[in-house]
Amino acid sequence: MLYRTGTLFWGWLAIVALSANLCACGGGGGGSGPAPPPAFGAFCDTKAFTAPAQSPYVLPYPPGVTYTMFQGNCSPPPGGHQTTFAYDFDHAMGDPITATRAGRVTFTANDFPDDGNAANAGGNSVWVLHSDGTVAAYFHMNQGSVMVAVNQDVLPGDILGLAGNSGASSGPHLHFQVFETNTSFNNEDAVPITFSNATGQVDANGGLLEGVAYTAN
Repeated sequence: MLYRTGTLFWGWLAIVALSANLCACGGGGGGSGPAPPPAFGAFCDTKAFTAPAQSPYVLPYPPGVTYTMFQGNCSPPPGGHQTTFAYDFDHAMGDPITATRAGRVTFTANDFPDDGNAANAGGNSVWVLHSDGTVAAYFHMNQGSVMVAVNQDVLPGDILGLAGNSGASSGPHLHFQVFETNTSFNNEDAVPITFSNATGQVDANGGLLEGVAYTAN
């Protein structure tokens, strides 16, 4: 079942849009607009990163836990991150997924099977609206595992659900992505994210590097 309220109907529209645009994960947010998308890799030079020490985000898993980020920002093909900001973490089936930032749940999907079906886009997911208007999306959760409800307030570290293989997914993992507003969810609407509690090598902007394991402090 897809949960929504009248004023939050955009969440349902987001899933419809993602169904049309999401590439098989590895990762990814999809998206196309009236203009051609940015060239591969170039999109990552279009928006500024927040220094990790000033970031309002923490990693989407409990303190002391380590995961490898295997597909990141403007990742080369064949994944779905070529022209977007997004991270894929190698969660195993049933691993807890936690909120990265305080906010209010605006949308959940909980009934998609864990079959890696690309037609189901992001699969089971939780969407959280933050105080600055950005929206975090947590994709590919395990069927029936979502533990929060629409209009529920969450804090960093609160468990949202469990990792799975629902939607356009090539195996169990978490696809994490943040969008600028709650009105559009195409590739170009994603924003770069850094994490204040990540231990591990980062790039020159403070973003996570593919193939690197990060421990949550």
